[in-house]
Amino acid sequence: MNFEQMTTTTQIVTGMSTVLLAVFLLNQLRLQHKDSMMNLRLAIGTQVDDMNRSMYTNRDFANVFLLGCEDTGELDKIDQHRFNIFMLQYFAQFKDHWENGNDHQNVQRRILQIFGVGPGVQRFWDEIGANLHEVTFVQFVETAKLS
Repeated sequence: MNFEQMTTTTQIVTGMSTVLLAVFLLNQLRLQHKDSMMNLRLAIGTQVDDMNRSMYTNRDFANVFLLGCEDTGELDKIDQHRFNIFMLQYFAQFKDHWENGNDHQNVQRRILQIFGVGPGVQRFWDEIGANLHEVTFVQFVETAKLS
């Protein structure tokens, strides 16, 4: 083999190695993205579960949630804020499942359920929730409410 043939062979091997490395790194990025999405879902789900648990273990928060849902204006600023934070987390979980899952019917069912709890949920959505999410998710929620 002469020098030109060795150089060409080396360049071909280097090019193939580069392509294989790129494929490997792409696969690693996909796995990392999948893991991070699972961790995000777990974190949001855990937060919502903790807040839901506090409804039956913490009488004060149960009262805040019920009054917030009724929207009778009985909540002070701090309790209204607590209710809004709960709703933010709840809708964050919906959005996560909507974006990263294939369970849109389940998300739609849960949206119908939460809006059926009381007018305070609609007030929250109109004043805060709909303004924090991208248009496509807001449209999904609005469509789900109508079904």
